[in-house]
Amino acid sequence: MSKFQSQAKWRQNHPKQVWAQQCLRSAIKRGLIIQQTCKVCGDSATEAHHADYDRPMDVDWLCRKHHKAEHRRMKCEAVG
Repeated sequence: MSKFQSQAKWRQNHPKQVWAQQCLRSAIKRGLIIQQTCKVCGDSATEAHHADYDRPMDVDWLCRKHHKAEHRRMKCEAVG
């Protein structure tokens, strides 16, 4: 399976997450939300982390390293 096929499958299986990402992307483009630095390390290259996909504008800005770490932490909490 190619990268694009797996991304398409993820989008199909996670409609709420896709909706939240699209809402946030639109708000950034319109200037309603401003991308911030990583809340952990201050890096300016950040990604939006949604703790609750029902609240698409409520995000934590994290660099890739800390974003991945947050998802690992959440996955461990869900299992334990």
